[in-house]
Amino acid sequence: MTHDTALMVEWGMPTPGRETKALEEFFSHVQWWSELKAKGRIGEFRVYGTNTGPIGSSAGFVVFEGSDKQIGEFLASDDFRRSVSRVSLISSSLSVRTLDTGDTMMKRMQIYGTALKEMGI
Repeated sequence: MTHDTALMVEWGMPTPGRETKALEEFFSHVQWWSELKAKGRIGEFRVYGTNTGPIGSSAGFVVFEGSDKQIGEFLASDDFRRSVSRVSLISSSLSVRTLDTGDTMMKRMQIYGTALKEMGI
């Protein structure tokens, strides 16, 4: 299966006093994401931890990859929305972004190239 769409969820450091709960949520989420992958609801996921830059607002992130349908359904699910709500209660910041990848990214760049030609740039 091709992975043409991705979803990135980025979080900041835990709100002071909620560090233990944040750690519990992190491990609970990794288990949930593994189950989603095993069930075919997402194609792949990878967790990253930030080593440099604004660590307070960007302590780590996860990138989910899958088909347009998989990522769209995951993003619209009550489970995902509940997950985002839980993280927002224990993290100093939270960001959710959809991304193009694979063939979709290649098509996007072809469209951009066409626009450049049309503009004479």
